[in-house]
Amino acid sequence: MPSFLKLLHLAGYAVYLGGIALARLVPLTLVFLLGKSFGALACYLLRKRRMLAESNMSAALGISATEARTLARQHFMVLGANLLSMLKIPTMSDARIWRHVTFDIAPKISDAAEGKGWVAVLSHMSNWELLGPLTKLFPQYRFGAIYQKLANGHVNGHFNKSRARMGITLFDRRDEFWNSVAFLESGGVVGVLADQYAGVSGTWMPFFGRLTSTSTLAAAMAHRVGVELVPVTINTTGVARWHVSVGNPLAKGSTPEIATAAINRELERQISASPADWLWSHDRWKTPRFGFLLAASQRRVFFPQGFNRSKLVPYRILVRSVDDPAEAKITVPAVRAIKHGRPDAHVTVVACERLAEFWKAVEEVDEVVSFLPGDPARAVAGKIAGAGRFDVGIILPDARRAAVEMFLAGVPYRFGPPARFLLNTWQNPPGIPEPDVSGAGRYPRIAAAAGAAIPPEGRL
Repeated sequence: MPSFLKLLHLAGYAVYLGGIALARLVPLTLVFLLGKSFGALACYLLRKRRMLAESNMSAALGISATEARTLARQHFMVLGANLLSMLKIPTMSDARIWRHVTFDIAPKISDAAEGKGWVAVLSHMSNWELLGPLTKLFPQYRFGAIYQKLANGHVNGHFNKSRARMGITLFDRRDEFWNSVAFLESGGVVGVLADQYAGVSGTWMPFFGRLTSTSTLAAAMAHRVGVELVPVTINTTGVARWHVSVGNPLAKGSTPEIATAAINRELERQISASPADWLWSHDRWKTPRFGFLLAASQRRVFFPQGFNRSKLVPYRILVRSVDDPAEAKITVPAVRAIKHGRPDAHVTVVACERLAEFWKAVEEVDEVVSFLPGDPARAVAGKIAGAGRFDVGIILPDARRAAVEMFLAGVPYRFGPPARFLLNTWQNPPGIPEPDVSGAGRYPRIAAAAGAAIPPEGRL
């Protein structure tokens, strides 16, 4: 580790310990209120995180931009209050903690008498540090949790020691999975966070109607050992006041995919009931920087039975057309492959006016944004922005201006070969050569790099 990074981690650890020392001296109610003030400040300073939270809220909850701004501010305030309270909670006795907490514990854990454990389905709701003391309410069980190491090793070590004092056995999700399974088989209870983006290893399924990579870890563990999935959630109910709910088991005996879909529905219910409590500033519906189309990698996509696919929130792809009519005809197979690259794809083509009717006649194109030949880049960008928010933009012409248009329009992921100006994502697929700077062969290669399925020879 570079010396500067070591010093940075030590400084962060010192601030963390200082926060704990200060929290010991201050009543929990005051800690909560101070955290709320810090959260309001963070909402103002952390512009990108605030905008991400607002975007997620608008799309998931179907609320207006004004409502999302108000809810985002509430979210940051509640988050700040809970994060600061987390420093205080471990310094308090159980009796003092329970004065601030109410409970609703009504699970039907049918296998308890047989000595079997269960999988606790957890999420980033409210003051999740209360999950540690919660284990004292189930003295008949041993508790463990799957966790991901923090980047700061000093803070990570302190967290681990704190949880060990609570009697919680921790399992690193990268290399201790089988240990956690053995712990579960021996009658222990294992907590698994189920609400985060799962990356390339996840199964893509709807969450609030939008496809996203979802971890099937909790469901797979329960299915393998034959135990129940029990949802556990925490809500903030007032100043330094929380409510803990342990729900009834979910989808026992189902396949991991069906059980995970049930977990998603339960999480949707929990979040909708107390939206300010959930971690909206996490990029739950993240666009993969490489291979955002799912066809070529054959990523698993699962729709639960009865799901109405017509209500699936579209993944909006903007394709910048070439300007030459003859060249545009050559690009059609690539655009078709892009459309078929994922089941939620909505393809908008931005093209000069003389090509508008041509692209409208292509079945796989859902929408066309046209511009006049003399329009400056800023004017084209304004038309793109006026068509709504896009998840990703794909540039077909070998022209710097096209990238400028997307950049000015605020398209977050601008896709094309790395040498192109203002583009921020590209990965050349195995066995497919880099696109030529000219020639028709570059179009299927661009589609392939985006994750579209094409034949091995690179033609569509």
